[in-house]
Amino acid sequence: MTSYTLRTFFIFIGLVLLQTLIFNHIHVLGGYNPMIYLLFFISYRFTQNQTYFILLGFAMGFCIDLLSHIAGAHTIASFFISFVRPLFIRNSYGVAADMNKDFKSDPRKTNQFIFMLLTVTFHHLIYFIVVYFSWDAFFLILKNTFLTSVFSLTLIFLTTNLYTPKQ
Repeated sequence: MTSYTLRTFFIFIGLVLLQTLIFNHIHVLGGYNPMIYLLFFISYRFTQNQTYFILLGFAMGFCIDLLSHIAGAHTIASFFISFVRPLFIRNSYGVAADMNKDFKSDPRKTNQFIFMLLTVTFHHLIYFIVVYFSWDAFFLILKNTFLTSVFSLTLIFLTTNLYTPKQ
């Protein structure tokens, strides 16, 4: 077992516990909880095994649904994000030979922000579509997606800028 695999395991467990024990109980502006566990999907190395990542994404969503007593919305949204993540990476960073191996090692802050924005916004959009699952709630889905994305992005951005990567 490599040190990165062990580190990934502890980050996985830590983010699941943080989300279910702390952030699910924080309601900003009356009911929008930031989803800090998306930091896992953002910080996972770009060069790691994609199949393993899809399984981890499914497991993370399932664990959060199980501990939060939600009927599969996190699982579906997390599985979707882990599946389309390579597309988000290509759209954010471009297809280039100088591709970095992880999110924090890239000095281009605009590309990092676009990647975070795509990941968080699409996750929340899929999440709220599954939660409401009605055409009557179209504007409610858009409102919840926007506000929850703003709070999640702010928290994730602050968290990612707390530490600097090793050179």
